[in-house]
Amino acid sequence: MNLNRALDVALPEIPARTMAQRFPRLDPNFTFKKHLEDNVVMVRLYVPSTGLMYSFPEQNWNLIRLFDGKRTYEEIAAVYSAENGTQYGADAVREFAGELESADFWYRTAQEKNILLMQQNREDRQKKLKVKGRYSDLSIILFPAFNPDKFLTKLYGWTSWIYTTWFTLITLCFFAFAFGITVVHWPEIGRDTIQFYNFTSKSWGDIAILYVLGMFVVAAHEYAHAHACKHYGGRVPAMGFALIYLTPAFFTDTTEGAVKGTRYQRLVISLAGIWIELIICAIATPIWWNTPPDTVIHDGAYFLMLLTGITSLLVNWNPLIKLDGYHMLCEILGIVDLKENSTAYVSAWVKHYVWRLPVEVPYVPKSRRFGFAVYALLSGAYSYTVLYLVAGFVGNVFRNFDPLWSFIPEVGTALLIFRSRIRLLVNFMKFVYLDKKDRILAWFTPQRRLVTAAVAAILLFVPVFRDSVQGRFVLEPGREAVVRAEVPGMVDAVYAAEGQHVSAGAPLLQLRNLPLQSQVSLADADYALATKRATAAVLHYGDMGAAAVDRDRAGTERGELAKAAANLEVVSPISGTVLTPRLADRLGSYIKEGSELVEVADLSRMRARIYVSEYDLYKCQVGAAARVQIDGMLKIQDAQAQDITQASRELDPSLSGDNKLKGLNPPNFYLVDLVLNNPDGRMKPGMTGLARIYGRRRRSIAGLCWEAIAHFAGRKLW
Repeated sequence: MNLNRALDVALPEIPARTMAQRFPRLDPNFTFKKHLEDNVVMVRLYVPSTGLMYSFPEQNWNLIRLFDGKRTYEEIAAVYSAENGTQYGADAVREFAGELESADFWYRTAQEKNILLMQQNREDRQKKLKVKGRYSDLSIILFPAFNPDKFLTKLYGWTSWIYTTWFTLITLCFFAFAFGITVVHWPEIGRDTIQFYNFTSKSWGDIAILYVLGMFVVAAHEYAHAHACKHYGGRVPAMGFALIYLTPAFFTDTTEGAVKGTRYQRLVISLAGIWIELIICAIATPIWWNTPPDTVIHDGAYFLMLLTGITSLLVNWNPLIKLDGYHMLCEILGIVDLKENSTAYVSAWVKHYVWRLPVEVPYVPKSRRFGFAVYALLSGAYSYTVLYLVAGFVGNVFRNFDPLWSFIPEVGTALLIFRSRIRLLVNFMKFVYLDKKDRILAWFTPQRRLVTAAVAAILLFVPVFRDSVQGRFVLEPGREAVVRAEVPGMVDAVYAAEGQHVSAGAPLLQLRNLPLQSQVSLADADYALATKRATAAVLHYGDMGAAAVDRDRAGTERGELAKAAANLEVVSPISGTVLTPRLADRLGSYIKEGSELVEVADLSRMRARIYVSEYDLYKCQVGAAARVQIDGMLKIQDAQAQDITQASRELDPSLSGDNKLKGLNPPNFYLVDLVLNNPDGRMKPGMTGLARIYGRRRRSIAGLCWEAIAHFAGRKLW
């Protein structure tokens, strides 16, 4: 038998009447303090039974403090009227108490809470648990908390010296030393930080280690907040563990510090978490700097540096998300709940003035309206970016192990993360539809329906899109030649310089090779002598055959040596621009045979080679039109696909980045050569940019959607 049902039968209506006869009262352990907010005296009240902080105007607080559970509404009205000199009735006091009752403000004993819970309708409870269940929202999953106040009291007794001036100065010196090491090694640390948080090359072991270290860091972070709250006399009734978008996090209830502390003290409480992370980083940095690489201590210290260093500082001090930086900004500006108030204002303003919905815009002083709008837009964009990156993070993790189906957990995580926002969007669209339905139906006459259907059909089925493929490239000359030394020799003269335009056959360098030149002279003499002997043999009827053979042999040697000697003058094989720098530095140097001397390139036509995946190769054809956007140049250049390689190539890391996905079988890539004219010579070899090749076929929106579905089914479900 259901225990709740049995209690309902055993105690019919009695608890309700008993509780109705009791009068509201404050939590006996409440804490309060007056603060000046927007030049208005406000009383901040911390109620331990609810774990919440309330803020009331001073006159409301003067009324609330009279509720002790014994006074009747008439007695409270009489006392409050006497204190303020104005007559207040019991009905007004009862209505005020009822409004606070609806917010669960008044104190209840454990028995009263159980009775109220039992009186609730069972279906309502189940619905509430469905909506607000502990594990139903991926944005934050809370685990049972514990009360660390006694432990913190002892810990503070041992570590109160943390807040002394001398320790603060020592800490700042450590910060400066760690910062100096970071600046010196920033190229390495900056690169590793991006790779560390990218999660494209992490194994399950790496992820487990990261989670363990992350839990240690966030635990120290939250204990620092609690320690600072205890330093300023506040109690810390709760501390626990949570998963925020599957990321480990601890939470600490320092509400009493926010109630009792001054603005400076509240800033210190907010700053304490970042401060302890910087201390950990300042300790880990010298350890990493002074320990041998590839050791456990070295790698562990480096992990802590990357977790608690500049990245953590930037994340925690970012005021666009509700972390320490946000709370510090609220304290500095003196605005409570900046994100909620600014978002509510902008959302209501858009609904009222843009969508023309019957929504009341909250009042915001004119001096704050622009700031609220800017902050709401920036914080909203940043929050959605973070949510998108979390979904991408999950995809990167699973892509390391199963790249084919990693999209399933990635899409599933995105749906879980954006579930509440999708629900809000659906409700908003329903609201808009219900508000505009009558006018929309009145506007859609039969003629307009026909026109709308025709326009929709045109937009869906008219082929207005072309197939296209894009990719990065590095510009190369359309035609280039590398001139090498055909014979060894000493550089005797230089006729060209870098950037100089030369014609085909123009001299570039002059070499000197005395042994070769001597051999040429000797060969000329031998050939002349052999010719005379052959002539004499003819005239004197001598051995004409032998003389002719000697002459021909001498002539052949003379021709070969003359050809080799002709190579001492280095000429350009093509018309183009000299690319080799500092040619004049070679003057007087000895050049070995085969050494590279000069590079000449025809820059009137440039070539861009882009890597096209095998999945997109069907969109490319020889002769297809293309457009090229070169980095640093505003004008978009026209190009044409000239050639497509028949064999696949490995993707150039300089264009794609370092890909370290474990287990990923990357697609094959083919090179497509684009040729573009460069009449003014503004384009230079080595320039990078983005090129887009256009296919011949044109597609409609419906065709593109069908093609995407067909390709997905063909690749994933075949």
